[in-house]
Amino acid sequence: SGFGAAFVAALVMAPHADRGRAPLMLRGGLAMAVVGMALLAVGDDLWHYVLGRAVFGFALGTAGPAARRTVIVADPDNLGRNMGRLGAWDVGGFVAGPMIAAGLNALGGFRFTFWTMAGAMALLIPLAFRAQPDTAAKDKDRLGMKGLLRIRRLVGALFVVSAYFLFIGAFEAVWILEMDHRGADQAMLSIGITLVALPIPLLSPLGGSLAQKYGARRWAVGGLAVITLMTTFYGVVPGVAWMVALTMCTSVLEGFTFPSAPMLMAAAVPAERQAAAQGLMSAVQVATAAVAAALLAIVYDAHDDLVAWAVTAIAMAILLVIGAILTRPEDRQLVRPGVPDDPIRRPFQ
Repeated sequence: SGFGAAFVAALVMAPHADRGRAPLMLRGGLAMAVVGMALLAVGDDLWHYVLGRAVFGFALGTAGPAARRTVIVADPDNLGRNMGRLGAWDVGGFVAGPMIAAGLNALGGFRFTFWTMAGAMALLIPLAFRAQPDTAAKDKDRLGMKGLLRIRRLVGALFVVSAYFLFIGAFEAVWILEMDHRGADQAMLSIGITLVALPIPLLSPLGGSLAQKYGARRWAVGGLAVITLMTTFYGVVPGVAWMVALTMCTSVLEGFTFPSAPMLMAAAVPAERQAAAQGLMSAVQVATAAVAAALLAIVYDAHDDLVAWAVTAIAMAILLVIGAILTRPEDRQLVRPGVPDDPIRRPFQ
């Protein structure tokens, strides 16, 4: 229910941020997240937890595109670094979340965990009130998502994003099952997840800066090509330690690479459509990861990890090649994201 709500919110709510409502969406998203955590804390029946996850997912889908628009249009000269920092906060929660939740659960149980998270997010709401509407161009024509899929290079950027989140879906489904199959206990699994994810928030600000310097397309396609190649070895390396080591090497590349995907999206549209494009990207991310996780879990169950990771790598390569072709500039010159509506910075137009 959480993934479905995040998918719907990203498509429905994101265009409102392009109409000057980004600060309101940030505040509303945080408030809904608090409500979602509270529902999970007090829930007794299944529908309580389904509703709580749905509210929390809708909160993420509402606040995410608004935050990205604010970052993109506020300081275009440092777009890469700022997108990397924003992504670092996202991934940082993924890294620290399991460890913090396990500790809180040990201290006071699962209800205490949810109440603590609700309280922590409530403390952020006053900070959200400091956010002011940006001065960039607004979507006065109320276009929303209309016509976005007719933009060739935006579609190409979505294929690049899909290649990466197919890998994320495989990680969530196959990697954890395979670690369990290789004998990793719950504590080892939690430590392993933290170790393999830690390089991403640490390196993403630098990765975003380098992507802006050398070109988001070159950076995204090149980095994901190497990640795709490394994915083929996931089903080959033996034991738990080698698997964790290989995944850590991959996560170093992810840290350098993943900020370039939203930068490609930013470069494909003018300022007044930034949130809509980022919302569409968020929806594609959620859908790709969810479908990939479900299908690759079936492949893993029917065959083994070697086949599952080979299928993952092949699918990633196909998506990446299509994305590279569609995002290729017509004059074959290097394209930098920069300011989306400033032709001096060679945007995708």
